[in-house]
Amino acid sequence: MVTVAGFAACALLLGACGGDDDDADADATTTTLSSGTAQQPTTTRAAATTVATTTTTLPPLDLVTEGATVMVANASRINGAAGRMSDQLEVVGFTMAEAGNSTEGPLEISKVYYDPANELAKPVADSLREALGGGDIQVVELAVPAPTETGEVGEATVLLAMGNDTADKSLDELQGRVAPATTAPATTTTAPAEETGEESTSEETTEETTEESSEESTGEGG
Repeated sequence: MVTVAGFAACALLLGACGGDDDDADADATTTTLSSGTAQQPTTTRAAATTVATTTTTLPPLDLVTEGATVMVANASRINGAAGRMSDQLEVVGFTMAEAGNSTEGPLEISKVYYDPANELAKPVADSLREALGGGDIQVVELAVPAPTETGEVGEATVLLAMGNDTADKSLDELQGRVAPATTAPATTTTAPAEETGEESTSEETTEETTEESSEESTGEGG
């Protein structure tokens, strides 16, 4: 009898120990299932792209620059642009007089005047128009008084009434040899947040597990 009672006591102790292990596993499983976290949104930013200046190869202009002096009179809305244009024209070979101001401004389209008394003035005036890109620029005879703030052009026999179309632009740009550089704006793409794991709390997981176990037991019993 003592031996049977001892075996029964040991069996009860082993059964109790097994129950604790099951509970510990369940707790561990519940903790693992309830550890779902929300994935953070991913943002990708594309860097601004600068489009390189486009250069077009064109044959050099055959300009007539000798035989007449050129004066630039500012007829634009940009202060100081006549002096800067004079510097550019001098670089390509024109003989330049001191820049001044026009009485015609502001002009949207520049005009080129030449003194008909100088037979070399007209070819220089035509070359000046070509150097400025041609287009709608007209070449006309210079009248007296000249359309400058003093009414004179000094030693010049060619006058450029520089309008807004040519003010502060390079000769290469006016001739279509280069295009100004442009910058594409930066773009941003954001991916929506995605959630991993549907369980929100350990209590809900424990309740669902208990309910499923009860249903399975009931079904087997029936």
